[in-house]
Amino acid sequence: MTPDHAPVQGRGTFGLLLDYVYRDKRLLVKALLLLLLATAADVAGPLLAKVFIDDYLLADRLAPWPVAGLAATYVLAQVAAAWLRYQQTLRFTDMALAAVLDIRQKVFAHVQQLPMAFFDRAMTGRLVSRVTNDTEAIKDLYVQFLSVVLTNVVLLVGIVIAMALLDVQLMLVALLLIPTVVGVIYLYQKLSGRAVADSRQLRSEINSDISESIAGMAVLQACGRQQAATERFERLNLRYYAARMRTIKIGAALLRPAIDLLSVLVLLGILQVFGWQVVNGVAEVGVLYAFLNFMGRFTEPLAEITQRFNLYQQAMVAGDRVYQLMHQPVQHYGRELGQIPRGAVHFERVDFAYRPDKPVFRGLDLAIPAGAFYGVVGHTGSGKSTLLNLLLSFYPPGGGEIRLDDRPLADYSKDALRQGIGLIPQEPFILAGSIHDNIDMGRGLPREQIARAAAQAHLLGVIDGLEQGFDTRLGERGTRLSTGQRQQLVIARALAASPRILLLDEATANVDSETEQVVQQALKALHGKVTMVVVAHRLSTISGADRILVLNHGELVEAGSHRELMALPEGRYRAMYRLQQQARQVALAEL
Repeated sequence: MTPDHAPVQGRGTFGLLLDYVYRDKRLLVKALLLLLLATAADVAGPLLAKVFIDDYLLADRLAPWPVAGLAATYVLAQVAAAWLRYQQTLRFTDMALAAVLDIRQKVFAHVQQLPMAFFDRAMTGRLVSRVTNDTEAIKDLYVQFLSVVLTNVVLLVGIVIAMALLDVQLMLVALLLIPTVVGVIYLYQKLSGRAVADSRQLRSEINSDISESIAGMAVLQACGRQQAATERFERLNLRYYAARMRTIKIGAALLRPAIDLLSVLVLLGILQVFGWQVVNGVAEVGVLYAFLNFMGRFTEPLAEITQRFNLYQQAMVAGDRVYQLMHQPVQHYGRELGQIPRGAVHFERVDFAYRPDKPVFRGLDLAIPAGAFYGVVGHTGSGKSTLLNLLLSFYPPGGGEIRLDDRPLADYSKDALRQGIGLIPQEPFILAGSIHDNIDMGRGLPREQIARAAAQAHLLGVIDGLEQGFDTRLGERGTRLSTGQRQQLVIARALAASPRILLLDEATANVDSETEQVVQQALKALHGKVTMVVVAHRLSTISGADRILVLNHGELVEAGSHRELMALPEGRYRAMYRLQQQARQVALAEL
């Protein structure tokens, strides 16, 4: 795993977010400087109005030029404040979008480095929600919370300074509003935290449910389960609605109403103090006007800050989910960068279990010579696919050792394994891009190498029949191709990198007899050139194998060629083969 893709270490969730705040210090300094200038221009307005009222209006000194100069200064200050705030908002938004861009890329890159055991537990919809919705909530933290809070805090400081210049007593009365607002915010966080966390979790479940339903739509409709799926989704939706309403009710009860009530009380206090100053003959009307103006501006930032704490809660929950995902342990590979030389495979006393209480292999010994064609058969759950997963290093063995060409599998780098071992799965995974893209898979292979792989998979005839040949786009899940053609495409993909070991995981289980013959022809052409381990449900696919391995509950119970295994009177392979032959004869008779 490269350093660029390493998870962020530091001070937990908030540390993760602050790392991105300080990442571009120059942009941050520019934004703060613009903020200070905008605040100064903003608070200058009421001060200029105070000067006009006390020094010109009430003093009956309405000389045209001084008043015009004062008015022009007032207008320029307001225009400057608006322009500076616009520029400051651009800087903060730039920081936010750049941070989300980087976080989203790092999360996606990190997810691709996670071991297969993680994906056995994780749900696709929830992972998608982490990469999209949760990172978007982090953007709101920067744009809607940090930017707004920082802007309003600086504005509050500027207003307090301006108030102190006008009248210290009135300023002290206005400051009573701040500790009470802090108390309201603290109470809101305590009461709303659980509801916010529930709403984020339920949103992930909704995404997961939608993803699962769309992926399995054919099965849902075939089984008539649309109503049940709709009802399940409705229950999730209602739970999400209830969680969001709890958050909204708490905010509606505590945030703006509390600020408005406290503001009225403080305003009454200011009027009381001003009335005392009138009695004592020290009051100035311009000061009262400026203070009332500042109080209107004083309460607005406080209200903005409190209202943004709902976004803060959501962003912190989202950030925590991203942080946890970024700190999932990654898949580790060796440092050996060389290619697999020949492709000989050795399992030496290998133990493995997906769960500690249910072992799959216990002390499995197996040797496959380089260039050999080995078939693997057995009932469901016997360990056939697990054998391939271990060879691909998707899971580490619990005990023993797997060796490739007398070198431990754990010593090979990821690139060496992915180039040296090709996989043809039972369910073909097809990108929505072109045939070329699906064979190349971003490896940058030469066009001639891709064409050669397509020829080995007997796919050139299909490609020549398409209007754009290799550049023909296949649509989502390869809808332009038949099931058999999609499997041929996957075979071409596996062969394109010229692997030393080729693994087939029941590649003919869901194809027609014609495609099965194509697969058999491809295997025959590769025999002796590539080490092939073929897990097969259709035993006819591996009848020409050098050796066939029969697994039963993770143990190797039979091994030999097709002829040798058929010669065993009570053999498991013989029983399976005869059962398939009988089923085939019955099917042909019914035709």
